[in-house]
Amino acid sequence: MKINNMLKKLYILLIVAVVTLVAADDCAAQFSKMTIKDYGIKSIVPESFSSVRGAVWVEVVNPTETFTVSDISGKVYKEGSPMIQGTAPAFTVGKGESKVEISGAASLCPGASLWSVLGMFFFDPEDYSVDISMTITLASGTKRTVEKKNLPVTALLKLK
Repeated sequence: MKINNMLKKLYILLIVAVVTLVAADDCAAQFSKMTIKDYGIKSIVPESFSSVRGAVWVEVVNPTETFTVSDISGKVYKEGSPMIQGTAPAFTVGKGESKVEISGAASLCPGASLWSVLGMFFFDPEDYSVDISMTITLASGTKRTVEKKNLPVTALLKLK
């Protein structure tokens, strides 16, 4: 189904955005050796014409300490206009190799149409950007809120 493939692209984009933020944090040296071995879509469930819930899994190799990512929220923009907003509950990445499940929900922003969002998947990625924020808490107790604004989708796509 075409819509399912489009939603998969959105979730993959969000996975890459979260990992990018973790690696771009001031603790970047600590996370620079963290790698993603594999990832996939566990579920995608439309809740209405304007929202969807889903879950992804990510196999992570984390040679550093355990950390938790919480307060996750993000927004996708097309040429500066908000299109999709989403949130995800906290998840923990353990030290060593682990499979992490990340769930979340996304919905259309006020003023965005379903058709304009669907057009995103046949898009020129240069027209899109992402704002994302999260709190990273290390096992040692160090806590940092990380925010990135206007992160180009093209920069995220080059990471995979």
